[in-house]
Amino acid sequence: MGKLRILLVSPRGAFLSRNEEFLSYVEGSREMRTILHYWNGLGAALPTVAGLTPERHDVTICDENFSAIDFSAPVDIVGLTGMTQQAPRAYEIAREFRRRGVHVAMGGMHATVLPEEAQEHVDTLFEGEAENTWPQFLLDFEQGKPRRRYTQSDYPDIDLTTVPLPRYDLVAHNDYPVVWVQATRGCPLDCEFCAATGVYGARYRHKNPDQVAREVREVKRLWKHVQVGFADDNMFVNRKWVHALLDEFEAIPFTWYAQSDVSVAEHPELLARLHANGLRILLVGLESVNLRNLEGMNENQWKARRLERYPAAIAAIQGAGIGVYGSFIVGLEEDTEEVFEEIARFANDHNIMGTSVTILTPFPGSRLRSRMEREGLIQSSDWSLYTAWNGVIHHPRLTAEQLETGLLRIYRSVYAEEQLRARAAHFKSIFLELAGR
Repeated sequence: MGKLRILLVSPRGAFLSRNEEFLSYVEGSREMRTILHYWNGLGAALPTVAGLTPERHDVTICDENFSAIDFSAPVDIVGLTGMTQQAPRAYEIAREFRRRGVHVAMGGMHATVLPEEAQEHVDTLFEGEAENTWPQFLLDFEQGKPRRRYTQSDYPDIDLTTVPLPRYDLVAHNDYPVVWVQATRGCPLDCEFCAATGVYGARYRHKNPDQVAREVREVKRLWKHVQVGFADDNMFVNRKWVHALLDEFEAIPFTWYAQSDVSVAEHPELLARLHANGLRILLVGLESVNLRNLEGMNENQWKARRLERYPAAIAAIQGAGIGVYGSFIVGLEEDTEEVFEEIARFANDHNIMGTSVTILTPFPGSRLRSRMEREGLIQSSDWSLYTAWNGVIHHPRLTAEQLETGLLRIYRSVYAEEQLRARAAHFKSIFLELAGR
């Protein structure tokens, strides 16, 4: 068949709450706009898929949050990806391209966890990671025999050290504030609310340190002033590998964000090296300050056993010059009306640099959704509401409106002017101490 014309699309999505008061607050809050500005951006999936595509084919990436889709473009294949809240728009895009006779394929998180639903909207569906299945699909398509479904579990396990350089050059025209790189996959914690373990597995896998460094250099070559964010769910599980990665980072002048569990605080030498090599913000999943909530989150009660260490952990990480973005969830089973004040007070008392609070959402593919389906606790499966800032569950004590207005109260508290000044003074003292060492 020769050269294929391939369009890869990241559909636009709703990232905020339906609550009008919350939307108005975000619009008027410099801090909230800044948070959304830096925590959004295109994930690594489509550049990775483009990198897996043989050079003889013509590949274009459209991030619909930055540019409009040209439905009249002469393409042979449209590839879609997306999280759950992007699924409705993905299906609209698929319908329009199929109407025009274009072969539409879809993969990613939502397609993997709800394959039967997604299959109804597309010609070819991908379940799981794409490193084996995408190249096979292209070969089959060239031969006129594309399958309806490709499933990673039918192929050998993926060796991340063989993944080619993502094609970040295909989106370099977009003015991203942060570009996301993926260095590892898998998380051993398997939290009930998280669907990632079901897709990537609990076994921790990683690229080679020099491979990750090449990706960082490519991003910095294409965007001179962009921040680098690592999309890994739990980046620092393998301490030996992290130290090897930092050896590579020593030669690259850049700053970056990452996500980790709280146990990284137990390693002061590692924290010092992370800061020295550019880590400035660390998103840490604290989830709750209620012990009973944490007891039901992991089968081995991993987070519950660390709750009493949260204050010391936050102090250790931030004392190393790395700002903590504490991630919390409201709407957990033991929550009452007091949860909103409890989280705000904890964040303010411990001078957490940033606070990210979401409403418990039963994402497809999570153990939480399976349990809530059995118990009849799911109020809505309108995927456009699955931004994690909308109430979509039946809670024993809190209505959807209470969850949404309570969420707003937390943000108003932690980003109030007096709290911002208090945190600024706190971090000034930390940086003066670090400078004096």
